Amino acid sequence: MAYIILLVVGIALLIMPLSVPVFKSNAQYSVLNTGWNGTSEFGKLLYSKGGVSPILGPYDSVGLDGDRGTLVVIGPNLPFTSGEIKALKKFLKEGNTLLLADNFGTGNQLLKGLGLRERFSSKPPLTPVFIKNRDFPITAEIKTPLSSGVSVLVMYKPSVILNPVNPLVTTPNGTYVDGKYGAFAIVDIVKYGRGKVILVSDPGVFTNSLFRENERFIENLLNYMPGPYLIDEAHHRDFNPYSSGTITIRRAVNKRLVFYYVLFIAALAFIVESGVWVKPLEWTLELLKKFFREKTEDIEETVKSLEGEGLDGEVLRKMVREIQTGSKLGGENGR
Repeated sequence: MAYIILLVVGIALLIMPLSVPVFKSNAQYSVLNTGWNGTSEFGKLLYSKGGVSPILGPYDSVGLDGDRGTLVVIGPNLPFTSGEIKALKKFLKEGNTLLLADNFGTGNQLLKGLGLRERFSSKPPLTPVFIKNRDFPITAEIKTPLSSGVSVLVMYKPSVILNPVNPLVTTPNGTYVDGKYGAFAIVDIVKYGRGKVILVSDPGVFTNSLFRENERFIENLLNYMPGPYLIDEAHHRDFNPYSSGTITIRRAVNKRLVFYYVLFIAALAFIVESGVWVKPLEWTLELLKKFFREKTEDIEETVKSLEGEGLDGEVLRKMVREIQTGSKLGGENGR
């Protein structure tokens, strides 16, 4: 029964869920915002694909040039410094990826700093196809492979991308933007050094309110975005994380670790029940006895040799006994 208890308790500890504190934010487009205008569901998807780390300070002070993967910038509304742009240029030229999703924020400043021709239009598009109302335009003009399993892309107050290089998603033909009609780019991919920049002219695509409608499209987009993922929270003006209790994360079972633990318990049971441990224990005790016996004999030989030189053997033996027992000479006041 004892072995069964050890087995059950050990495996339970290996698969026990972990409780960790939750940090939230009410900033729009924040990955810590679980509200309708946050991107927490998108953050969970990124985590399942390769891990997520928030960027809470300027790029040039957080060591961005030492990272690898994809930097995700959604709906920035704070300016970028020259030092940040320099760090981002190095990040991209080393073969990494930038996802910039914006409509009417500060994304154009970043594009200008990187020396790209693309811009987010300052005028919203008027499309002939929408759901609910004109704030929610949709498009089915999606190129392969972003179109795999996707019927439409649902947006919320988007912009469009001007001067696109490789548009993969466009508005329906007949869309009106700033006095012009046509099909305008929504998603564009631009090479930059050994890296690339992915532009999406609607941060609303990634929000919790539209995540279910756009989840398959986002998964397709992730094929262009290698992990791990860095999420820019530093350029959200009202970003203010706060603690909100705990959540439980289920720990994945390490089958190899469980196997080794079961093997250990089985070996322990065999050793104890078969009595294999008895002989090694007896050998150890005999070795200890022999060691201490030889030590005693060595002391006796020393005393005899001193007796030969004229010293009192009984006094010497008494002194040895007092030292071994920790008592004072005289016996009566010993410890």
